Amino acid sequence: DMTVQLPIQQQDIQPGGDKAILTLADGTTVQLDNAKNGMLARQGNATILKLDNGQIAYNIGTEQSGALQYNTITTPVGGQFKVILPDGSKVTLNAASSLHYPAQFIGSERKVTLTGEGYFEIVHNDAQPFMVSVKNIEVHDLGTEFNINAYDDEPVIQTTLVSGLANVRNGSEIVSLHPGQAARVKGADTKVDDVDTGSVTAWKIGLFQFDNAGIETIMRQVARWYDVE
Repeated sequence: DMTVQLPIQQQDIQPGGDKAILTLADGTTVQLDNAKNGMLARQGNATILKLDNGQIAYNIGTEQSGALQYNTITTPVGGQFKVILPDGSKVTLNAASSLHYPAQFIGSERKVTLTGEGYFEIVHNDAQPFMVSVKNIEVHDLGTEFNINAYDDEPVIQTTLVSGLANVRNGSEIVSLHPGQAARVKGADTKVDDVDTGSVTAWKIGLFQFDNAGIETIMRQVARWYDVE
């Protein structure tokens, strides 16, 4: 008998890229990776622009009134995106994440809602505090760059402070973070540890960086970026 050995088919798995969907207040969606540079839409007093560097920004008119109109940016598995919020704060969204925010910040606070993972670079304003709502916790900016990882398949919600100060509120408990510290929230428990911020934020510059990480932790990141199980 002759056995025919068939060649093994090699199929490269493509990495992620800058991909996201913007959902406007009326439910209209815009595929951001395919959108042309320039004006995408208007939301009340705000004009939404796609910039040459592949991120979106909000150009606000002089009028600070009217009803809040909420927008949502959603990244797929294998996608990332950057947005400059109406106040100039910058958010980078990791894969399989979303950010829900008003097209214009009106009132006494700036509040956004995150799912998944995001890196925040906040323009501080004592008169209008910035906070991120994620699952059952709130992260309050005190002049800050921070990373929040809150994927459903991760065992904890981890807020990592890179610079400035931040408070993490979990129910009635509030913990203050200093640069290089992370708050890990699991249910009603909050633990603060020193961490390597480079490993935590490596995704933002297109890298995987692990330090004593278990294989499950590593594979969850790989799966999100390469869209594989």
